Amino acid sequence: MSVLKGAASGVPRGTPRLVVPAYFHPVVRPGDWEWLAARPGVVRFVVLNIASGPGHVPQPEFEAVAGRLAAAGTGVLGYVDTAYGHRDPRLVAADIRRYLDWYPVSGVCMDRAAAEPARLAHYALLAGRARAMGAATVFFNHGTHPAEGYAAHADLLGVFEGPWRAYRRLRPPAWTRDWPAALFYHVVHSVPPEEAAATWRLAAKRRAGSAYVTERSGPNPYDALPASLIGPGAHAGNGVPA
Repeated sequence: MSVLKGAASGVPRGTPRLVVPAYFHPVVRPGDWEWLAARPGVVRFVVLNIASGPGHVPQPEFEAVAGRLAAAGTGVLGYVDTAYGHRDPRLVAADIRRYLDWYPVSGVCMDRAAAEPARLAHYALLAGRARAMGAATVFFNHGTHPAEGYAAHADLLGVFEGPWRAYRRLRPPAWTRDWPAALFYHVVHSVPPEEAAATWRLAAKRRAGSAYVTERSGPNPYDALPASLIGPGAHAGNGVPA
């Protein structure tokens, strides 16, 4: 079920928890997956993205790393593209079914989620189908603040995804104060390394219960964990998770 409006709506205590878009292969970045599996208290969810979805056949390498995460108590979410409400719901459901059948996922990340009120009924239907199939967690990744009605159908809303310069100008809408911080997720890429800790603190101030901050940029800023987490100088001070 979704989070409840009005519950625990204060500023989150401490640093937001990590929700990691793990768009990197276990064979290419084995150390990154080991880091994630070793920190269930810091990592709330890991988004599993095989091939912009589950692909057509199970991948043993991803099954293994997802199993380690699940065994450690970290939630694993299967990535599904919804094309801003234009993708056939039957195809979305088929992707969700593959994840649930092939990998130890606890829910689904519906990426490229629409944000306008006109698409709300469509996403309510998708969320209901996902839960009926066995998804305990439904995550709508809008990348921007959607109409408030979406909050009633999801456990997590991705309400910002973009570069650091744009994040500095973000002004969350007033309606977000009526919902718990745990509902909101901010993704900030292209962050100057010296600004990583300050960006985590800003995410907490803006009531993001979960976040992901990386210095990486380009077409896929999520092809490895950020140096602020796993680099030689990474540490738990100044608000950076560790």
